[in-house]
Amino acid sequence: MARSTLFRGDSALVHVRGTARTRAVLRGMVAALMAMLVVVGAAPARAQEAAKPFHEAVDLLPLGEVAVQTEGRLKSFGSFANTQMSFVSGPRRINGQSPEFTYLDMLLRPEDYEDADIVFVKGAAARVPIAEAVIDSVRDDAAKADAQARMEGFLKHGLISPALLKRPEVMATLRQMEQDLIRTEKVVSQIQGAMSVREPKYLLGRLLVIPPAADDAQQRWHGLGEVMMLAVDAERAKAAGIDQVPIAGIDLQKQRAVAGAWKDLVDAWAAQDAPAASKAVAALAASLHAVNPSVYPDTARLGWESWYFRNNNLTRVWLVYMASIILLLLGLVYRWPRALAWGLGVFGVAFLLQTAAVMLRWWISQRWPNSNMFEAVTTASWFGACCAVVLELWLRRRAVRGWFALTAAACSMVALMAAHFLPVQLNPNISNMMPVLHDVWLYIHTNVIIFSYALIFMAAISAGAYLLYRWRGGPATYARAGGTAAIVMAGGAGGGAMGFGDDAQSAAGRGGLGELLDGVTLLLMELSFILLWAGIVMGAIWADHSWGRPWGWDPKEVFALNTFIVFALLIHVRWRVKDKGLWTAILAVVGAAVMLFNWIVINFVITGLHSYA
Repeated sequence: MARSTLFRGDSALVHVRGTARTRAVLRGMVAALMAMLVVVGAAPARAQEAAKPFHEAVDLLPLGEVAVQTEGRLKSFGSFANTQMSFVSGPRRINGQSPEFTYLDMLLRPEDYEDADIVFVKGAAARVPIAEAVIDSVRDDAAKADAQARMEGFLKHGLISPALLKRPEVMATLRQMEQDLIRTEKVVSQIQGAMSVREPKYLLGRLLVIPPAADDAQQRWHGLGEVMMLAVDAERAKAAGIDQVPIAGIDLQKQRAVAGAWKDLVDAWAAQDAPAASKAVAALAASLHAVNPSVYPDTARLGWESWYFRNNNLTRVWLVYMASIILLLLGLVYRWPRALAWGLGVFGVAFLLQTAAVMLRWWISQRWPNSNMFEAVTTASWFGACCAVVLELWLRRRAVRGWFALTAAACSMVALMAAHFLPVQLNPNISNMMPVLHDVWLYIHTNVIIFSYALIFMAAISAGAYLLYRWRGGPATYARAGGTAAIVMAGGAGGGAMGFGDDAQSAAGRGGLGELLDGVTLLLMELSFILLWAGIVMGAIWADHSWGRPWGWDPKEVFALNTFIVFALLIHVRWRVKDKGLWTAILAVVGAAVMLFNWIVINFVITGLHSYA
């Protein structure tokens, strides 16, 4: 008698009607079918795994917790490799590889990089003559077409191969460029440095990853080259005439463990065996940690340092600030309260992320981040965001709600965009401060100055909004009781959401949008004026303490004074002119332009005692 039986596979449902024999046959067929599906489903995964490039398949994460002694401090291998590879390829990544992989690959397989475009050349002034020399060095017409196509790419991305740079025609061009001390001499020096850094001997010699035997971590660390011969069996080494000289004071078995792990990594790398290389990387990291655990730095800090650099120094937070600007503008311009609330919330998230980035860099570098241009720009914008948070909380029930967040979001977005897209100019690598800079007055002076610069930029944003308001036909209103007083008296909580149209006058509480924007600009200018004055005075005290004179007419000192004079002029002009709001906005923008000139041109074009470049 026929019966119904239900067979279930992993995802199949087979309804069978028939005899027990038929059911058994079909059961076998279903099992075979499911087995085939498993095999077929796994085959693409295996093929995809097999097709994955070596630089993606090998796991270098354990090296993130390996310390390297360099420039008088201990860095994570990720941070160290990022710094070293920036000397070679600048802000570019070679073939999409991580700096850690490129460092090891360039060390272990240097022949693959001889004719690869890896050396970064900065600026068209240097790239054009080099490209012309490369094309002129080619005699064959067919090869010349290929060279022209390759040089077109070089003019765009700035990367060129060592083999091309070694051609006699190119070397002659570089010698000529070296004579131009203003335009190209520095670029030629960078090319020469890149050619030296890429050499395997240099790369191996810089790997000071073995901690000293002493209890002081600041003692000189040892390189892998000092122990690599210990991986060879003692009898074989003696027969081959290889000298095995271990490092004094460190357990020989631990040294052999490091040497063995390094040899396994070299062998696996040569064979392009990703699983074996990953295993050797983990063994190398573990053996290095075990050499002298008492002086080894915190592996958690090393791991976070590598993570920080792998994630572009968290500069992508500018995208979150941009989202907050969009929402804040929707709330303020189109009088949409919910968008304003969302904008403030997103601004708060962006501020927390930027705070995490600043605090993480502080913890990693073991000093407050303000000693290079990258840190000065990002920390200054964070100061501005801190100020905006305080003002928004204090004045949350006033008509000014949202405007300080908008100006701070614009300031931080621009700063983080510059840090993200200009890694050559704003070098993110962590370096030590010069001993002369370890002075309490410097910390106070620098932070006060960059705080004032952030507020100056924020004031320029509100001043620009006032100029747009006037351009759209707004009346010539202004804050009549000073910045702080005007804001405190300017209406209730509902007055902050207003547009730039003709009806803005009635929408902004007592004085209209013009008075509100002028009050915001004045408040920010008052704070920045006081901070800038205090920063200049404290800088003079520090200069007298450090250099023996309070003022030296250094370019940066002069333009900091020029910025201060612009704002002193603003105060006096505001007393005399009738259209106070307009002239305040114009001079606020001018003062911001002078400040930016000080930070950009003085740092990167005009060399002085204060230049980061």
